[in-house]
Amino acid sequence: MSEPNMRRLDDAFTAFRNGGPLVAPPGVEAARAVHRRRRTTRMVVAGLAAVVLVATPVLAQKRGSDPVPPPPATLSPSSSPTPTPSSSPSPSPTAGTPSASATASPSATASPSATTAPDGRISKAILGSSTLRLSAWRSGFTECPSGQVRFTGGRAQRAGVPDMSAEIRQTAYADVDDDGAEETVASVVCTGPEMSQTKVVVFDRDGAGSVVTMGQVVDDGGDIVRIDAFGVRGGDIRAEVLDYVEGEGVPVGVAQRQWRTYSWTGSGFSQTGGPTSFPPNPHVTDLSLSGGDVTLEPVDAERSAGDLALVVRNKGPVHADRLELDVTLVDPFTVAAVPSFCTASSYQSYRSYTCVLPALAAGAERTVSLPVTAPSSASPIQYTASVEWKPPNDFRYPEPDGARDDNAITHRLSAK
Repeated sequence: MSEPNMRRLDDAFTAFRNGGPLVAPPGVEAARAVHRRRRTTRMVVAGLAAVVLVATPVLAQKRGSDPVPPPPATLSPSSSPTPTPSSSPSPSPTAGTPSASATASPSATASPSATTAPDGRISKAILGSSTLRLSAWRSGFTECPSGQVRFTGGRAQRAGVPDMSAEIRQTAYADVDDDGAEETVASVVCTGPEMSQTKVVVFDRDGAGSVVTMGQVVDDGGDIVRIDAFGVRGGDIRAEVLDYVEGEGVPVGVAQRQWRTYSWTGSGFSQTGGPTSFPPNPHVTDLSLSGGDVTLEPVDAERSAGDLALVVRNKGPVHADRLELDVTLVDPFTVAAVPSFCTASSYQSYRSYTCVLPALAAGAERTVSLPVTAPSSASPIQYTASVEWKPPNDFRYPEPDGARDDNAITHRLSAK
């Protein structure tokens, strides 16, 4: 033990034997001890503050553009309680007033409140009675309501357009922008006479609690002919899209289906997963029809006759198992002998012939000849013809985009 410490111990025993005071008033050494404790406290607090300040840029880098909450409040050296000599009694706390130890405790110091994101979980009923901002609809649906649209009972219409209406169909919830609060994802469908178009849109609330449009995720257009369903996974939105509209003039099972994923970019939504386009559809093929002007030759003094030759081609890539060729003539031109694979009908001055052709392989062609007759004095007419790949019902198979332009022809028919 050091000599000064031995000296203080001897002085204490001497005071005890002589009956002197055992607690000495604070002197120079006591003041130095208090100073050392305060200095140590300042160093510890400053070290904690430095750790918080160093950690903050790391969090900001990890979250990207997300806001970083301020560091929690720390006690400054001046707020540390001053030690009270043990000989001075501590004042009793007054009822309703926190004690000195409570006010100096870090756990009792209020941290700055973090900004809370608005709750964007909106019920379908509330959404269906709100004014919502919708982008313009695509070609063929421009009369659907757009802009600031007032919904009532989940539906909305543009004034003066009673046969076109928008309806909120399906809702789901997800934190799409990673702000800690959910937003509302909804499908909005515009329906008209025998047609419809769909949008998937995200809605949120602003700081005042009003419903606002965050952004459109995806709609029908481009290679997407129809959005059949959507769902959420984490903060992503997944849409099931089709390249053809099944059940609306097209046999079920023809359309290809894909799930595509969309995510929030900070300013809008973009595709982040799934296929970006459809491959060639294995259920469709490209048909074509060709013919030309036809002049009937005289067979006697009063009548003329000739063959109307039409060529049906399957340009591929798929085998077509049942084709229908439709030909329309105008009186007095008529088919003299209707082939067994054709049926005839008439309406006013028009005569129509529907011919069912057997399967046609990809790359193959077939010529159909119809014997036509008319009075030699008949004025020239225009005949029309078209070909479709049709099953034995009212449906038809589609063709690749832009491939139907050569499925129908119109030419001149005359008699000498």
